[in-house]
Amino acid sequence: MPSQKAPSPKGLTKKDIKPTFNINPNNLRHNIGVLAFFRTFVAIITGMVVGILGVEGWWGFLPMLGTQFLCAPAMFLKGATSPEKYFHSWSNFLLGGVFSSTTLLTYILFWMISFNLCHIF
Repeated sequence: MPSQKAPSPKGLTKKDIKPTFNINPNNLRHNIGVLAFFRTFVAIITGMVVGILGVEGWWGFLPMLGTQFLCAPAMFLKGATSPEKYFHSWSNFLLGGVFSSTTLLTYILFWMISFNLCHIF
């Protein structure tokens, strides 16, 4: 009788199995903090620009959302070319902190301050 190989679990071969990365919790916390700092900085700059341009109403939130979603590709180009090594998941890298209260309130604060300084006072 010829020897038969035992089938691999769920029909996967060694090529199909992706390596898992163990992420140091301290490094993960640092990486998330860097991404949050970058998103907050972008919110400050965007809020000032939108306020100086005099955008009013709900239209002022579109630039904020646009620039927040551009933060992930900017970080990707900066050096995080394989986010699975530095974050738990792609969704954490792409959307982590986009809708955080700190980022949103910082944006609104700088939007209103720059709008008031340029167009009211």
